[in-house]
Amino acid sequence: EYRWGARYSINTGLPTVLGWNWHQRQQRAAAGDEEVWDRASDIAYIYNEPIPALIEPMLDKYNVRYIIVGPLERAYYLSIGLDKFERMAADGSLRSVFQNEGVTIYEVVP
Repeated sequence: EYRWGARYSINTGLPTVLGWNWHQRQQRAAAGDEEVWDRASDIAYIYNEPIPALIEPMLDKYNVRYIIVGPLERAYYLSIGLDKFERMAADGSLRSVFQNEGVTIYEVVP
């Protein structure tokens, strides 16, 4: 189940909501893996939920600063959910800080 979901954290040192899922479960085996699965579920919710107001509490909960939308996210998450990030940028709750033909990085506006 190795995936590149944490690739920006790996390459920048910036925190991520969840690193490599299996590694996190290995490191927390004694405490149980419920928190890891909860975080994985929350990430899917953030990306798939089409209504911006419903994800804002999750962004606050995890102190999310950047949201990445690239080929990996398009492969794993629903387009109806990913489209909301453009709307959020248009209404000022996100700011596009990087964009090329395949990737957009949004910064959460405090």
